[in-house]
Amino acid sequence: MIHLRRIFPGKDIKSVFLLCGLILMIPLILSGCKKDPKVVFIQGEWYYKDAHLANIPSESAQETSWIFDNGYFSVGSCCFVKSYFSGYYVVTERGDNKLTLELYNLEGQNGDIVLHRDDTAYADIKLDTENDTLIINSKGPFTRVGP
Repeated sequence: MIHLRRIFPGKDIKSVFLLCGLILMIPLILSGCKKDPKVVFIQGEWYYKDAHLANIPSESAQETSWIFDNGYFSVGSCCFVKSYFSGYYVVTERGDNKLTLELYNLEGQNGDIVLHRDDTAYADIKLDTENDTLIINSKGPFTRVGP
């Protein structure tokens, strides 16, 4: 049995527990400060133009941009299906060159669907760090256009 009074003679037992607790918490605090390199990689603005509709008379291409900003995101898309929505994200799954984000506290519109604060959605993202591109929900490749 460990006797703290023998290890820390002349010290108040409360201050000993406080010191021990602080020593145990430091690694936990420092480990929470590490940033996932995948999450760091997706930060910024990403753009994709799907031109498959451009060859149909009176139709245009679909252009989409995603912005990721440290927990906040926004999506803008036009010309065939217009949408703009934003909110916050949290990483729910990590894999090799893959992230799944839960999108929450949504505001805006996705096509004809009006999004509300209590709505949630998911974004599956495949990262290609060599080519600096993303595939988001099987669409892309999105290229980086801004930090």
